Amino acid sequence: MRTPRLLYVGEFPPSNHHGGAILLKRLLYKHPADCLAVITSQAGMRASQATGLVECPHIVVPAFDTSRYLLIGALIRAANCLGLALVALRTIMEVRRRQVEALITIVQGRYYLAAAFAAWVTATPHVTIVHDNSISAYASPSDFVRGLKRYLTRKILRNAAHIYVVSPEMQRLVSREYGVESEIQLPSTTEPACHAEGRAPITREGGPVILFAGLIGYTVRDCLDLLAGLITSGQLEEDGMSGAKLHLCTTMTDAEIRTCGWDHEDIVCRGWVPQSELASVLSSADILFLPYSFLEGSRGAVETAFPSKTADYLAAGKPILVFGPKYSSLVRYASEQGFAEIVDDFSPAALGKGIHKIAFSPLYREHLAARALEVFSANHDIRYQQRKFYLTLEKVIHAFPRGSAASGQILIG
Repeated sequence: MRTPRLLYVGEFPPSNHHGGAILLKRLLYKHPADCLAVITSQAGMRASQATGLVECPHIVVPAFDTSRYLLIGALIRAANCLGLALVALRTIMEVRRRQVEALITIVQGRYYLAAAFAAWVTATPHVTIVHDNSISAYASPSDFVRGLKRYLTRKILRNAAHIYVVSPEMQRLVSREYGVESEIQLPSTTEPACHAEGRAPITREGGPVILFAGLIGYTVRDCLDLLAGLITSGQLEEDGMSGAKLHLCTTMTDAEIRTCGWDHEDIVCRGWVPQSELASVLSSADILFLPYSFLEGSRGAVETAFPSKTADYLAAGKPILVFGPKYSSLVRYASEQGFAEIVDDFSPAALGKGIHKIAFSPLYREHLAARALEVFSANHDIRYQQRKFYLTLEKVIHAFPRGSAASGQILIG
């Protein structure tokens, strides 16, 4: 199969940081460096670790940090909006200079607007991923800005050569809100670890190790607070799980841990784990904690988005505990696939009961571990997704009517 010349445009570069960026990193990690380039933001590059980036040229667009002063903040926002024109111009230049055959974007932030404009100007097909409900009520405090962004997003998605979404719920939302068809592509990762630890009884002195890996943001913070409270209060010890520990594989300073109230001997922050080490770290735990927020303010995300760490958890072949509301995409998926103990009641008693069920039932742990690997192989194997992705690109590039932008044929809706 011929290797297409691709250009990715987005605030976050394809890397092992941030949901949409993780999806693209895993799809593109084998793409030849001379056939791929990335246009991304300065802030996105700062947040991403160099070892987690796709190996290819990165074109970084500068941006100004926001200010707490009203007037200065307004000027900075205006300057950053003008910077969007720079992104579009640079994208057009790179498309022509590199003879790009397809643009790839993520519907997030603002760069996808510039990328879609450049795709129209240069008559280049663009493939987009909708991994989060970025046009929901929490996206902007301004009704006008939100309405304009919704209108432009509808135009962009209707002109996209192909649209990927991360969950059935997101597919329904995209169809309802924008009137377009899309293809579901669940988060994926590399082959599963070859081990049998998930099926062994928990015999570690001091109780089970419950592990969470990933960023701690608004979609998980309330769930982690509740679990940390179970650990620090000694309630799990009362339930017969003496010495249970919570391990956090995330980026948190000691000060942030103290602010959260997680400064306790049984809560261990192991720092951010690179993808090359993640499988081994996940395999060292007894229970993998997969939460999704119960807060009403997070509902727009948890109903339709899908945590990328799910693929890594499944590939680890360990017992998974899903903690989230019934309406979340994660709980629905876990219920359908049967790979996790599900707790959909936001209460210490319910969460403690779920942990207890895993910790004290070897047969149940064995079932969860085996089912996790089955679901991974069926739905989350990156090798299968890559093959489909490149076949789709080939069809898109071959079918796209190059040169039609000037006549307005691809600007519809």
